[in-house]
Amino acid sequence: MATLIVFHEVEDGERWARAWKKGAGSRHEMFAQIGVSARTFKDAEHPNSVGLILEVPDMARFQTFMASDEARQAMEEDRLKVDSMRTLVEFTP
Repeated sequence: MATLIVFHEVEDGERWARAWKKGAGSRHEMFAQIGVSARTFKDAEHPNSVGLILEVPDMARFQTFMASDEARQAMEEDRLKVDSMRTLVEFTP
């Protein structure tokens, strides 16, 4: 299991947050299809700065999914600024 911290800018933090609201059609449900769980965060002073902590059981499957049309469409719908995305992977020194 890999733990990732992903942070990025979006055009509209409220729109992004609505996409992550738990329930049918949510981003939580979308990631659960590949066994990934997510915790969501938003900067209180900069609401368009958002982030996730992801628990990823299979990194190869996750990377394939993130390159898929479904993931690209979701990022477009959520108005994610893809160039701003940064990912940190937990490691043990």
